[in-house]
Amino acid sequence: MPAPKLKAELRSMINQYGFKQVDQSLREIRLSDRQLEATKRHKPSPNVGMARKPRKRQAKVTAQDYIAKMELPSEKKPLMIEFAKRFQDKAFLPAFGDIRNFCQIYGIDEPASKSRASAIPRVFRFIVAMETNKAQRILDDGMFSGPSRLGPIADAIRRNGRAAAQTPASTCDFFSSSSEVGVSLPEKRTAPLRTS
Repeated sequence: MPAPKLKAELRSMINQYGFKQVDQSLREIRLSDRQLEATKRHKPSPNVGMARKPRKRQAKVTAQDYIAKMELPSEKKPLMIEFAKRFQDKAFLPAFGDIRNFCQIYGIDEPASKSRASAIPRVFRFIVAMETNKAQRILDDGMFSGPSRLGPIADAIRRNGRAAAQTPASTCDFFSSSSEVGVSLPEKRTAPLRTS
């Protein structure tokens, strides 16, 4: 239909039904045409609307599972089982900070993921490759069995304790070196406090 004839027909419809009604009808037509085109382009699959089955999560590999799958020399097997047991009980490398510390000390690349489970292969392959007596010493001494973030604080307290034990001094002298630990004590006031 040519444009002048279309405009004439629209004017007569606007005069008869009103601008709002014609505009609303045109919008409804446009919307239904778009929906029809969309359904032609995207035919729904036969499974649309059906509930999906939940995905089965893979169980995390535990340290004990990992050790069980490894081929170990007979003399290292009981040692590695003990490492795995302690790892699971969080008596060995209980937090990721401890794992990070272990990796830094022994020059192992840190796991990209910040979970204990992601460190199992890396840490346990390294321990298997260690000399048996060194690995046994880690267990016997309880190394890497506590929160690493408290290590620097414990070291500072130990240093201050040794310093205090070597020099006979009063308790006040012991606390005067508290700046080494990062603690500041309030200064004594010489002037009385004013009250209003």
